[in-house]
Amino acid sequence: MVSLKPNAILLKNQAACAQCDGHVILKPKQVAGIGTQVQEFFSKLFNTNDWPPRWHCGNWTDFHGWLYIVSDLLIWASYFAIPLLLLQIVLKRKNIPFTKIFWLFIAFILLCGLTHFLDAVIFWWPAYRLSALLRFVTGIVSVVTVAGLYKNLPLINNLRTIAELEVEIEERKKAEQEACNQQLLQQHTKELMQKKDEFMSIASHELKTPITSVKASLQVVKRLVSTNKSLAPVSPFVEKASNQVNRLTGIINELLDVTKIQAGKLELAETEFLLNDLINECIESCLIDNQKHQVVVAGNKKISIYADRNRIEQVICNLLTNDVKYSPANPQIIILVEGLENQRAKVSVTDQGIGIPEDKIEEVFDRFFRVENTSQSFSGLGLGLYISSEIIKRHQGKIGVCSKLGEGSTFWFTI
Repeated sequence: MVSLKPNAILLKNQAACAQCDGHVILKPKQVAGIGTQVQEFFSKLFNTNDWPPRWHCGNWTDFHGWLYIVSDLLIWASYFAIPLLLLQIVLKRKNIPFTKIFWLFIAFILLCGLTHFLDAVIFWWPAYRLSALLRFVTGIVSVVTVAGLYKNLPLINNLRTIAELEVEIEERKKAEQEACNQQLLQQHTKELMQKKDEFMSIASHELKTPITSVKASLQVVKRLVSTNKSLAPVSPFVEKASNQVNRLTGIINELLDVTKIQAGKLELAETEFLLNDLINECIESCLIDNQKHQVVVAGNKKISIYADRNRIEQVICNLLTNDVKYSPANPQIIILVEGLENQRAKVSVTDQGIGIPEDKIEEVFDRFFRVENTSQSFSGLGLGLYISSEIIKRHQGKIGVCSKLGEGSTFWFTI
């Protein structure tokens, strides 16, 4: 059998120190100081005269030596292939997370592979200085890699598994489908509301003409009754019919106001007037047939505002009639007028009625809103507060309510 190991016969059965072919082994401190050693190290980085090849140092058999060499080369080949695969992943996946960690691992694995490759080469080329430097660089990169991995460990632990991502995708699909359905429902609702507004507009205009005719006819009948004593028994019925026609006229006017608001055609005719005078007029007109409730006006009675008098009257009358309607057992209503900065005013209308549930307060100014537990006991379409809020908004003011169930409510607006 031919041996590939150089000088194998000469080295057989010799002690380790004797197998170095006469090379003298000295400790670094016997040669020079540390600075000189460093300078000599880098100046002789590729110089191999100070050591024999590894085959010449030790009692290597062919099997032992080649087993060592082949193992190092296989490790080097694997360590060289792994960084290439990682590099391919990094270059192809631009949005891959923790890119710096990938680069550190590529450098770390590549350097580890090079140390094994150099260990195999040292059997023929004893570049121990280069090997030491390469191991030192590998150690530094290893420490940096560990530090980077430790720093990103919490983020890595939060990465979702494929199963978790699939669940999230399914949830997102369901949410998107639900959002799509909700959007379709909203669109359908919007179309229905538009059709309802169109219907209210047409119905209100169509009803206004016959109602006006009925109202005029009742006024003629009322005059005849007043001049003919024989028709006196008919008078109460005429009065009731007239009141119902007035009520129906109010409902039609509300519907017309809603259609104007939705179309953005609610016009304002602003003038300057005393707020207290308007409040007194509202009290007289709203409580003309009501002897039970008492309204107390407090605060500054000399405040004048610049606004649409008829529309503000509509707001105050609406608040008063609501207070009368929803406080049948507590007759006192308080109207407070306060002056604000920038020539603005605040009007508050307080009753001691049934109040509003806390979870419904934010909805009282919505169109057609009525509290469920009171809708059967009190009449109305649920449009008055909606119209009032829109009128105040058109005046660049604010409107709100403070209420407690069973204790009463305070509706207020600024203008």
